[in-house]
Amino acid sequence: MRVIRGKYKGYQIKTLEGMNTRPMTARVKEDMFNILDNYFIYENKTGLDIFAGSGQLGIEGLSRGLQQCYFNDFHQGAYQIITTNLQNLKITNGKVLNYDYNVLLNWIIQNHITIDILFLDPPFKQIEYYYDIITIILKNNIINNYGIIVCESNQELSFVQFDLVMLRYKKYKKKYLYILRLEKGEN
Repeated sequence: MRVIRGKYKGYQIKTLEGMNTRPMTARVKEDMFNILDNYFIYENKTGLDIFAGSGQLGIEGLSRGLQQCYFNDFHQGAYQIITTNLQNLKITNGKVLNYDYNVLLNWIIQNHITIDILFLDPPFKQIEYYYDIITIILKNNIINNYGIIVCESNQELSFVQFDLVMLRYKKYKKKYLYILRLEKGEN
């Protein structure tokens, strides 16, 4: 897996051996970032790659201009791979965390951190994670207005219960890509 565009273009991202992580395929990743380029300006924005695996999505975001990115993975091996990738690229504006997602979100709330883009790609068998995380993110104002939530899943999901705008939906053979945006009205 390589960085597609930007400052770190061409860097071969190191990945974790085995089945503990499931990297997004090159085609889905390229499609996702091509779509995002139409809806999202990376400069001066903060990202969160919540089930980061190798860190490829957050690294791609930083390569395209994110000011800051938080990388989280509860799996110790993934934590070490992300740290290695960031060190190899000499990335200093990425923070690597090793928390269960509930602990991570509580840490974010306690530290008054807000984000502009969320890469949400949990283990496929944990479908409830999508809904739990989006609920917490919205309820606690973790995502800024016009912030983007990117979801990849192995089954169709419904987001009608959330006050989010579906910017794009794309179906692949065995995967689904959703790009959602928070658009609060001006008060």
